[in-house]
Amino acid sequence: MTSANLPAPQPNAERAVRLRHLTRRLATDLADQLNAQPPTGRIVDEARARLHQTISRYRDGGSVDDATAIRLSMDLRIVRVRDEAWLASQVEPVVMTAVLLDVADRIEPAFLAPVGSLLAFTAWHLGERDAACRAVAEVLAREPFYSMALLIQMALQLNVSAGALRGRMPTLGEIDIMMGPPRPDWLQPLQQILADYLKSVH
Repeated sequence: MTSANLPAPQPNAERAVRLRHLTRRLATDLADQLNAQPPTGRIVDEARARLHQTISRYRDGGSVDDATAIRLSMDLRIVRVRDEAWLASQVEPVVMTAVLLDVADRIEPAFLAPVGSLLAFTAWHLGERDAACRAVAEVLAREPFYSMALLIQMALQLNVSAGALRGRMPTLGEIDIMMGPPRPDWLQPLQQILADYLKSVH
């Protein structure tokens, strides 16, 4: 399997049902939490911490449980968290590929877009252009206007080398300056995807 071939797992029926129920529970709990309008900064900080803890686990050869993997796929709908994962994917593409493939193996299609786009980015960064194209195509087949996938697709179509980005990606500090303090609208894409998903499964 190349780095960005999105898994097409054939889980046994019991595992598939368990993951589906777990996703529904986590989505319901998170939607209820966001509807209570908690401080945006707290939600973002928790998601960033989960991302970095997950990266650290995989860097050390470990993994995370199903709940953490599924929740991370939801966290990546927060653009601040996704952009931090994007930066990590350039710095540690092999580690991030392991993270993202494992997450993709356990999530519902509704939560695939950021995970698949990041997988496309890591494949592109590792020189696996065909795999990157396939990952982008899968994302855009589900969400035709997902911005990160469209950006990567454009770069691939223009034959831009991933190396051209080296030294041009912002640092974490620069991301903080550009985006400013956490704002409630950062959570809107996450709230929307949760609402759409929960509506589809009820």
